[in-house]
Amino acid sequence: MTSKDEPAAKALDLDYALALAIRLHQSRELDDAEELYRTILEQYPRFPEALHFLGLLMHQKGDNTQAIGLIEQAIAEAPEYSDAHNNLGNIFNRLEDFEKAAHSYSQALDLNPDNAAAFNNFGVVLSQLSRIEDAIEAFSKAIALMPENAEFYRNLGNAYKKQGEFALCIEAYRKVIGLKPYNAENYENLCAAMCLQGKAEDAIVLVKQWLEHDPENPLALHRLRSYTGEFDLPRASDEYITQTFDDFADSFDMVLKRLEYKAPFLVSDAVKDIFNQTQTGLDILDAGCGTGLCGPLLKPYAKQLVGIDLSAKMLEKAKKRECYDDLLHAELTECIVSYPARSDVVVSADTLVYFGDLEAVCLAVSGVLLPGGHFVFTLEEFEEDIAQGFKIQPHGRFSHTEAYIQDVILAAGFTMIKLERVMLRYEGGVPVDGFLVVARKVLSQ
Repeated sequence: MTSKDEPAAKALDLDYALALAIRLHQSRELDDAEELYRTILEQYPRFPEALHFLGLLMHQKGDNTQAIGLIEQAIAEAPEYSDAHNNLGNIFNRLEDFEKAAHSYSQALDLNPDNAAAFNNFGVVLSQLSRIEDAIEAFSKAIALMPENAEFYRNLGNAYKKQGEFALCIEAYRKVIGLKPYNAENYENLCAAMCLQGKAEDAIVLVKQWLEHDPENPLALHRLRSYTGEFDLPRASDEYITQTFDDFADSFDMVLKRLEYKAPFLVSDAVKDIFNQTQTGLDILDAGCGTGLCGPLLKPYAKQLVGIDLSAKMLEKAKKRECYDDLLHAELTECIVSYPARSDVVVSADTLVYFGDLEAVCLAVSGVLLPGGHFVFTLEEFEEDIAQGFKIQPHGRFSHTEAYIQDVILAAGFTMIKLERVMLRYEGGVPVDGFLVVARKVLSQ
């Protein structure tokens, strides 16, 4: 080979090496791909594509500091590298640094205004930044570029829902179902939007259509019961709870933060009022701990803090908080009944809203508490006077009357210490009113 052929040969070898590294990367052979990317960069340390793809790989391995540095280095070498800007935005988005993510997506779109995925990503972070009009514009541009993409319509519908534009939200969600007709999440979204618009009858028709092709779906069955207001439903099914909260686990904390979710703070403040801040050494049971939002608030008082939840994925999130001495994957009432120890406090933040009949769970808690122990929990309020004392609502949770709560607490062997009306969170921009309940187990005679 002559010397004049050497640059072409090197280019060919470099392209081949990069293509092989990418193929390894796509096959999830991450260690081999990383080794090859780094070999390329040893010889060509300013090669933008290798820097970019190695950055993506390091993000997949959880090293976001190195990932961001590598992709920023790629952009410094090739400022017009649109995909690198977009993927940098994806990393900032995952890290919930939405301002930086928005800047990166904007840069990507300046360079490539035909990138539908970047418009969609841009819309997602603009929505997180409460720039809803800008988000709607970004989603609309993504749809114009790729009109058969159901995800883009779903995100557009989500933005309209945040804005309170339920008719436009429903229109977007209907488009999603047209594109992906047999997806449970899509039916869930559309049903919820119909209820927010006050169209429960339309939601009943839709959920019946859903059940025609998926007759055992626990979400659909629960929605039908919610919309028809079944009076004989004692509680949400285990299958519904598990599927709902497993699906919700990844976004749970972020969503509740946006809704100004107050239940964990109400519960922990009540515990603080019962026990002065210097008192520790309590055995505390967190019944329905979810992702563990109560954990850091209760830990200062606990000798032993144990969480119970029916969702395994929620418990995975709770474990990462490193607050709990033990986490139990079980149905709430059965677990409390069989719990081998006795507790000073049982708390339940925004969990008993999935129970209509509270008799069994209150008796179980009474059985696990030491004499004089406390039961602290929240419920949603039902203002009308109904004989049963509770009713399932279209949103899928139960609400309870004040008289029913008083009766069930007394029957379970408690003295009512506090039954306080509180605002639990916002839903569709409207406050959700409820009760903070503090009850003490009567002392043994």
